Amino acid sequence: MNGSGNIKGVNYDDLPLRKLGKYFWLAWFTASMGQFVDAYDTLIIGAALLYLKPLWRLTPVETGLLAASAFIGVALGAVLFGPIADRMGRRLLYIYDLVFFVVFGALSAFVTNFWELFTVRFLLGIGIGGDYSLSPTMVAEYAPARRRGFALASMNSFWGIGSVVGFLSAYGMAVAWGNTNPDFTWRFMLGSEAIWGLVVILLRMGILESPRWAALQEQLGRRVREKSTDVVKKMTGGREASFDPGVVRKPSIKDLFAGKMWITTIFLWVWWPVADIAFYGSNMYTPYITKGLGLTTTELSFLASALYWAIALLGYYTTAVTYDILGRRFVTILGSTIMGIDMLIGFALYEMKLFSTSLAFPLVMALFTIYYYFMNFGPGPFTVAMAEIWPTRVRATGQGLAAMFSRFGAAFASFYMPVLINQIGYDGAFILLGGAILFVALWSYLFMPETKGLTPSQIEQMVLEGRIGIFS
Repeated sequence: MNGSGNIKGVNYDDLPLRKLGKYFWLAWFTASMGQFVDAYDTLIIGAALLYLKPLWRLTPVETGLLAASAFIGVALGAVLFGPIADRMGRRLLYIYDLVFFVVFGALSAFVTNFWELFTVRFLLGIGIGGDYSLSPTMVAEYAPARRRGFALASMNSFWGIGSVVGFLSAYGMAVAWGNTNPDFTWRFMLGSEAIWGLVVILLRMGILESPRWAALQEQLGRRVREKSTDVVKKMTGGREASFDPGVVRKPSIKDLFAGKMWITTIFLWVWWPVADIAFYGSNMYTPYITKGLGLTTTELSFLASALYWAIALLGYYTTAVTYDILGRRFVTILGSTIMGIDMLIGFALYEMKLFSTSLAFPLVMALFTIYYYFMNFGPGPFTVAMAEIWPTRVRATGQGLAAMFSRFGAAFASFYMPVLINQIGYDGAFILLGGAILFVALWSYLFMPETKGLTPSQIEQMVLEGRIGIFS
């Protein structure tokens, strides 16, 4: 059902991105910065733990709990913010969800013990969780169906940019104070998060409501702050256009299980936590693993991590230009498979003891550059692209619940990786990462919906009928 009729023959969902106005790109950028701050947080706590562990004499269990603390908060924030956004609108929560990030990011620089840091990290995570349900939802609802894949995949590239900035920031702080004042170093690392959160909040102050959500409310007879047609005109630079807001109905969590949609819902609830074992088991502990495999200084491990993340950024842009051509399913299966093979090769090299030779540096660089490139040209962008699958009326709820389940995988990997390495060794890390991502490849082959070029109503009809994966 169209939100505004077929006005002047222009269909918003058929428009190329070059036809959109500056406002669309501002909205896209502010959503993308949510990915940036999430990545910066993930990588900066991994860097800070290298200093905290000896200073506070943290056990592997305590190290894992601190790494996982924000993810527990994310799970709570995602599941709380999503349903509210579906009923009250995306805009207000979208602007202020990162207040948690600013306040508790700043407080993390002043904690005095393990439990204080665990608590502020948990509370910081609540704000990030809200953004998990809102930022992909905003881009999925702002973007035309024809080029929604590009908009979502390029948005996800800010996770890579945040990673590079995080590692380079950690490197700069380590060089400046790491040897002379390690306590100040980790505090400055964590406190710097508040600056980025404040920047994003200020950028989002001028963002309008999602036009697709607004159109649904209008057709249900409810008042909205901004009319859907006005928002679309803002995005097109003044032109009116028709668009598909999705099936008009009051939001209900039962919509996630209607017809055969329950298959897709369960698919996503399993897919994301297992994928996050592979993502966060490597992302958060990149300096830790890199240093343990042969790069002997903390500073060098930060610099190496930034370098192969910078190279791997190309993976996001490869996805962006091919997502609306090759499709989400093919890209995800291909990337996941190559990641799994790469980790199995790493396991073999570790068993051959090649990481204890002069080949350690080039081998580590090659392994993780390949791994991160195909994470980004592969399963990584689907963590935001899955937002397009949910019906508009429950999109934030669906994305929030999926994000909640994903944090179980992220928390497990973050908590268990240092314990696993301590108990088994780095060969266990290679097996865990490789096994998890190969499962993702198989699971995607069996059940992933292909959504390229489809409007919200078309996607809902497809998943209701169960035309997904090998059943499409």
